[in-house]
Amino acid sequence: MPSKKQDDKIKKILKVLRDNPEGLWVRELARKSNLDKSTVGRYAEKGLADKVEWNYSGRNKVLRLK
Repeated sequence: MPSKKQDDKIKKILKVLRDNPEGLWVRELARKSNLDKSTVGRYAEKGLADKVEWNYSGRNKVLRLK
């Protein structure tokens, strides 16, 4: 079960993604959610894998809600 702090981070990430349905680069998502880039990447790959999808724009990964 996620802690309150982890739950808050997940909520921040999901809110930013809802506000940007076209998707965002991990770096952009991190900046808009005030979280570290590695934190956003880790949560996206593990904790939010069932809610988000990765798309590639050249060399960059773009994350958006399913």
